[in-house]
Parts: sequence; structure tokens; C-alpha cells
Amino acid sequence: MQQLQLTAEVRHETGKGASNRLRRSGYIPAVVYGAGKVNLNLKVEERLVSRLIREGGINRLLSLKVDGEERTVLMHEIQVHPIKGTLQHIDFLEVRLDEEVEVTVPVQLVGDSPGVREGGVLAQLLWELQISCLPTRIPEAIEVDISGLEIGDTLLVKDISAPEGIEVLTDPETTVAMIAAPETAAEEAGEAAETDGAGEDVDRGAAAAHKEPAE
Repeated sequence: MQQLQLTAEVRHETGKGASNRLRRSGYIPAVVYGAGKVNLNLKVEERLVSRLIREGGINRLLSLKVDGEERTVLMHEIQVHPIKGTLQHIDFLEVRLDEEVEVTVPVQLVGDSPGVREGGVLAQLLWELQISCLPTRIPEAIEVDISGLEIGDTLLVKDISAPEGIEVLTDPETTVAMIAAPETAAEEAGEAAETDGAGEDVDRGAAAAHKEPAE
């Protein structure tokens, strides 16, 4: 897979005010660390980082060019504004290709479950896995085969066959997916609806109790 590229500039001003000015000018504050080197404050163009993320840049090796020097990095942490959804800050982790790293990758269910064909309801409860591997072996996702799941079956992390060279760090007893009986799923939906209805009745009763008397 071709290595993505990104150019960054050294950032000399720090602090909240300086970061806000950067964002208004189309840049976002960043930092690169790792590989035994001193942390370096950077600024990168927001539009370039957004494009890399859309192209699947998360968990992919990047060639980060800073002052003519190229560093092999991963997007280690991305901070997003909780309301606006805009990029706020990004951490780059410099890696050595011969040293394993810990990353989080998506879980992708594949296969045709006989339990689903018989009317069961597939529920995916785990969407990401924590893994350890060499930077060059980081997968875009971990595929989990559900073709053997019948109604009532549960698939755990320990049941996953990880690709060669990848160690799964997530708790092995964590549930990844299950096939629920259609009656069970319907009952749970009905109970949830009854609970919501009861809550509405209580709210209406409380409102009536506190209603101001008519003048």
C-alpha cells in the first residue's frame, strides 16, 4: 500500500490563543513524538489532514515532512470539536518499522449466518479491537466470520482468528456479536416501549399535579 504524505511546519507559538488563531487561518495545531526523539510542536493545514482522513489515513503510515526531514508516523490521536465536529488538534506518533505499535482497528463482520437466515437478529456489540503489530502490518479492519453462528450463539474476542503477526489485546471474554431469537428481540423491544410509555405517564401525572389552578 502506498505511503501517504503530509507536510507540516514547526509551530513556535503555543497556548489557547495561538491555537485559535491557527484554526482561523486554516491550520490546526499538532505535535509529533516517539522514536526516542524530543516532542516537536507543529501546524498542519486542516484541509490536507481532513482529506487524508477521508482517504483512510487513520492507522496508515504517513511520511511527515518537517523542515526537509521526513518522518514515518501514524495519526495517534485526533481531537474533534464536540459540537462543530471540526478538527482541533492531532498527535503524530513517529514509529520504527521494526518495532510493534498498539493501535485500535475496526471490526468488520463477514459471512452469512444460518441463524440470521432462520429469522434470528444479529447484534454487533464490539466495533473496535485493540491490537499490537508492526507498523507495516496494521490492517484497515479485522474481519470476523459469523458464518457459523446459529440462533442463541455468541462470538467472543477469543474466537477471532487474527491475521499472522497481529496480537489482539482486547479482553478475550468480550462479546463481539450474537444472534438473538426473534421472540427475544421482539420482547426486548416491547419492554423498552412499555418502559418509555410508563415514563411518559409519570411525566404527564407530575405535570398535572403541578398545574396552576385556573383563575
